[in-house]
This record gives sequence, C-alpha cells and structure tokens, in this order.
Amino acid sequence: MDDQKKWLELISNKEEIILELGCGEKKSIDGVIGIDKLSLPGVDFIADINKGLGFIPDNSIIKIYSKHFLEHIDDISYLFSEIARVLKSGGIIEGWVPHWSNPYYYSDPTHKTFFGLYTFSYFTKNEIYKRKVPNFYQDNNLILEKNLLLFRPNKGDPSFFSRVLMKVINFNSHTQEIYEKYFAKLFFVDEIYFQLRRT
Repeated sequence: MDDQKKWLELISNKEEIILELGCGEKKSIDGVIGIDKLSLPGVDFIADINKGLGFIPDNSIIKIYSKHFLEHIDDISYLFSEIARVLKSGGIIEGWVPHWSNPYYYSDPTHKTFFGLYTFSYFTKNEIYKRKVPNFYQDNNLILEKNLLLFRPNKGDPSFFSRVLMKVINFNSHTQEIYEKYFAKLFFVDEIYFQLRRT
C-alpha cells in the first residue's frame, strides 16, 4: 500500500484533521495524528518530514502541533511552504522550539536550525516587529499571531522571577526586541512558543 492510500485510510473517519509533527514515543495531545520517521508507540503515520508532506492533500488540515521538532529539520523554508499548502484557510500551526541563546541547544548534534525572535517573520506576510526581515521568498499566506519568549528552567515550572521576567519581556513586540538585541547573551531564554495562521 502506498503512502497516499495509507494516509487516506488513516483519516477516513476524522472530520477535522489535527497533526503532531515529530511526535516521538508519546503525543503531546490526545486525539491527534502523530507523524514521525521512526516506528514508535505514539506514531500513527511513518514519514520523513524532511522530504515534505506530499502524502497530505492541499487545504486538508485544521491544526498542526510541533514540540521541539522543527530544530531537527534540514530545510525549514521548504517545510513551512508545505505546511501552508496543507493547512485549511484559518488553520493554525503552533509549537515550541529552542531559542538560539539556550546553551543546551548546542549539545544536541541533531539540531540543524536556529530560532530567534524574528525567525517566523520570514515565513509570514505580516510584520509585527520594528525590525523588518525579507519575507518575500515565500508566498504562503501565513500570519504570525503569537511569538513568546519562555523561561522553563530544568523543564519544570518557572520560578516567580522567571514568570515576572517573561511578563516584562513579552509585554509587547518592542520589549521582546530590546531583550533579544541587548540581553539574550546575558540571560538566556529556553524556548519560543509560536502560533501561525493561514489566511
């Protein structure tokens, strides 16, 4: 059975298709279709996402989750063009990636893509920051709705200080830009939470 037939069989009884890319052994959210290149307990569909999402029809997905997976992708621009293709109008992708200032990012030799405050602006048509980036390489009808810098020490709940710092840094786009330009090398951010919507 080819990939397209396996995919159609998997989604045949679902009205709204929600994916988790790179889900690994355990999905972050119940009820989603987990995609990974390894056959693990949480995986519903085996595929190498570096090769794209060709098995998924255009405009067919309502939501995509990605938790600490995108940093492992070879060509992030290509993947975002694929994500824009498969999302329905109004569909969203949300997820978490490590911030470039996180020292643990460099410990993992499988990490291939750096992420900072402006990264997702390269894949969207709206500009929410004062610093403008070239976003004319892709015409993918995505808009950036949320982009938050998060402190998650030791993968636990943030301390009181970290929670206050997150509120100050994420107060608006201007305070985020000030942090990344002047302070990211002094005290690092663990991760970025992002949400993009297809228009």
